[in-house]
Amino acid sequence: MKFTWKEKDWYINDYLATQLDSIVYNIKKDWDFVILITGDRMVRVGKSVIAMTVCAYLAYRFALLHTTRDKGYSAPLNKDAYNISNLYFDNKKMIEESFKKPKYSIIHYDEGREGLAASKAMMQVQKDLVDFFTECGQMNHCFVIVAPDFFDLKEMMAVSRSEILINVYRKSDNKMMDIYREGKKVPVTVFSRGHFEFFSRKKKAILYDNYRKSNRKWYGSTKCDFLGDFTDQYPLGEAEYRKEKADALGRFQEMHKEKPKINRYEVKAAKQRNALVKALTDLKFTQEKISEITGCNRRTVSDWLKDEEKSDISNPVAL
Repeated sequence: MKFTWKEKDWYINDYLATQLDSIVYNIKKDWDFVILITGDRMVRVGKSVIAMTVCAYLAYRFALLHTTRDKGYSAPLNKDAYNISNLYFDNKKMIEESFKKPKYSIIHYDEGREGLAASKAMMQVQKDLVDFFTECGQMNHCFVIVAPDFFDLKEMMAVSRSEILINVYRKSDNKMMDIYREGKKVPVTVFSRGHFEFFSRKKKAILYDNYRKSNRKWYGSTKCDFLGDFTDQYPLGEAEYRKEKADALGRFQEMHKEKPKINRYEVKAAKQRNALVKALTDLKFTQEKISEITGCNRRTVSDWLKDEEKSDISNPVAL
């Protein structure tokens, strides 16, 4: 179906729109909802694209659905429920700013960036999110969470706290094609994006239980509610989205730069050396005498003295 949001036309699968309508209807009854979007254990399949479409459709409906306020007048749930400021790649920033958003906001969180981190770090991210979702019900927000893999989520997030799962996957089609224009066809597997499978709350619970029983990460272990396709579209603007993502990745890489390892024995030796150099210098020993005592040449002693002047004895790491 086609819908108009921010003066532009966008497209969404009819069955998916119907499922989202139920969320729109119920959210005004003091609910909040979490929608999961995963990528069939693959990257570059369009998770963020369908996430933006889902968010834009919800925002379109939030602006249409009116509710009666205390003073007796009718107003939209939220006229501007989704914009570029509602897109997050950092869980801590999302948690902090969600408390400041007006009711019935749509929060789009893409953990693909943090998925690059070590598994231990990812567990902490999930713990923070679960703790947050446990306490955030009074906000009446709708959270759309883009995650690398459904089966890597904690049970609280995968089953209890989320309402629906949209798993995006890649299709493959075997064809005979003359790809080199030599007049000879060769077998080629053609990949295509823009496909998803929908799991309701009940179906995704069964999917997760099957994984726990078999320890096999397979989305096909449970029949989904329905299959659908989606359009390659960027309701937030492709350039704006890619800039936000690139900036977030840059901050992430800077934050996780490998810090130089410090050898504690070298630190101890540096501290002792500093203490000795300072003591000899205070006693007015010449560089020649210090060289004789330490058994090092004058150039090395000269470098030590320069280091001693620039660094604090209590901070030998500076050496």
